[in-house]
Amino acid sequence: MSSLPPQRTGGGSGPPGRGSKPNVSAREGVEEAERRLGRPCYLAGQKVPGRYRCVTCQFQIMNRGVLPTCPDCGERVWVYMEEGPRPVPQGETAAPPTAAPAAGPTVQEGVRLDAPAPSVKVEEGVRLEP
Repeated sequence: MSSLPPQRTGGGSGPPGRGSKPNVSAREGVEEAERRLGRPCYLAGQKVPGRYRCVTCQFQIMNRGVLPTCPDCGERVWVYMEEGPRPVPQGETAAPPTAAPAAGPTVQEGVRLDAPAPSVKVEEGVRLEP
């Protein structure tokens, strides 16, 4: 397998004319990176301050203005590396709240943790296979 970054081998969302897939839009590249990395991602040209990492070569920047293309590899997708709520690019509005997360474990207050365990019966010589 080649050690070239995806935008140079026909994958990724790198700049046009450098081997990027013509059938994948920049927005689809950002959405795919978010699914793969589990973090907010942004496209070069968006004004979003913060600390970012290139999704292709891991080059890191501290951004205060418009996100550039990566100076090392030319990638246009950046992953947001800070904690906290997802930043909203200048000129855009916050996304509507997503649906409530799936039901998880329930939290109960005042539950005794030192309650006696149920009795356990131990039998020896029991075969588990027929």
